[in-house]
Amino acid sequence: MNSFAQSGSGSTPMVIESLMLMPKRGMEEKFEEAVKAHNKKFHPEGPYVACLRKIDYGPKAGWYVWVFGPTAYGSLDTRPTKENGHEQDWNTNIDPLVEEYGATGFFDYNSDLSYGLDIFKKAKHYEAWSIDLKPKQYYRFKALVGKLKKVYESLGTTAFIVLDNNLHFKDGPDVALIWSFDTYSDWQKDPGPKATYEKIYGEGSWQTAMDEWMDIINSYNSEIRSNVQ
Repeated sequence: MNSFAQSGSGSTPMVIESLMLMPKRGMEEKFEEAVKAHNKKFHPEGPYVACLRKIDYGPKAGWYVWVFGPTAYGSLDTRPTKENGHEQDWNTNIDPLVEEYGATGFFDYNSDLSYGLDIFKKAKHYEAWSIDLKPKQYYRFKALVGKLKKVYESLGTTAFIVLDNNLHFKDGPDVALIWSFDTYSDWQKDPGPKATYEKIYGEGSWQTAMDEWMDIINSYNSEIRSNVQ
């Protein structure tokens, strides 16, 4: 495990696993219903909770993401496999509808830096940024998003989720940020956190934060996903 992304707070680490899936053309609706039925039967609320997301906009638009967690790392060891027909259900009802399986990975859910997990679970959509940090800049990233967490706590309406990538690969992200929203009208009209940020940290503090942001990242990719459940 990559130690640079650990919060150091003593909180129990939580993991989110993701599996990319491309359904067969024309089978999207059947695929969604099959995965939702599978999740309801084998992955309800609890240590093995799972959900389905669809990528609506971005380089991977059209793909779906099956998400396991957030849950304790130990749940990866004890998750259902062949028990009670779990594997058979996937192989019989979902796999025939899949055109292609994509990458599988996992992130740490950073509870110290995140706000609004319950809001996120109920949201219809979210914007996700996959971020490549410059070397040895995680401590500055952590300080900056810590301030942003306080802003979103103050606003109280938008989830702000921070994920740390502990499974690194070439061209893969170091961290990810997620913001929830319910309608595209809300997303388009959202003025962003600048006003609240400067109310908390002082006039001109937002520009300082943006300068800091540009100084610590190499690049980022963004996409919009919807919650299929």
